Amino acid sequence: MEAIKIRGLKQNNLKNISLDIPKNKIVVFTGVSGSGKSSIVFDTIAAESQRQMNETYSAWVRGRLPKYEKPYVESIENLNPSVIIDQSRLGGNARSTVGTISDMYSALRLLFSRIGKPSIGPASYFSFNNPNGMCPTCAGIGKIMDFDVHNIIDEEKSFDEGCFLLPAFGPGKYYWKVYRKPEYFRTDVKWKDLSEKEQNFLLYGSYTVDGERVDKKVEGVYKQFKRLVLMKGPEEQNDYTL
Repeated sequence: MEAIKIRGLKQNNLKNISLDIPKNKIVVFTGVSGSGKSSIVFDTIAAESQRQMNETYSAWVRGRLPKYEKPYVESIENLNPSVIIDQSRLGGNARSTVGTISDMYSALRLLFSRIGKPSIGPASYFSFNNPNGMCPTCAGIGKIMDFDVHNIIDEEKSFDEGCFLLPAFGPGKYYWKVYRKPEYFRTDVKWKDLSEKEQNFLLYGSYTVDGERVDKKVEGVYKQFKRLVLMKGPEEQNDYTL
């Protein structure tokens, strides 16, 4: 297979460069910053390859494709279609996938919303960022973080003595005052001696694990800690951290 032949290249800071690039081999362009590596690879080979391929489409299609200018070169021979991977570093977060990084995600959502059976609705419902599409358990993150609630409780202390080993729930602190509800639990009784109903009120804000909230101000230590710490990054955490 004939090599890619470039003659008289004057792109950007290149001065009348001519070279042959072999095919079916890994070719590496190295050099100091500003030596013209990107000018050869991206601004010449990749741009001309895309420009030539786009010219094979109809005028209607070309009008909707990216525009590539002809590089400053006397001639390029034996050029094939190219796949361009830019030089920017991969970014992302906990929700990033191969689909989001490759920009295929939107097209795949649309595809599944049109031909997927059974259908669940519009394309946005296939997004893990949409409340209608995300997993209610992991909130679209793809993993679940939890903690052993017994590690934040001193069972030998009462609520008044600071049974919760969290800075925000120390005696006299703001949340200690908010959660101190003698009408719902005995504040002067050791944790280990409280009834299950009383413990559930403090941990979950209800008399059962999944029950309705008893007091609108009391979310439950377990639920509040999980929401404010486990469901957020380190930079968003507050004084709940042990």
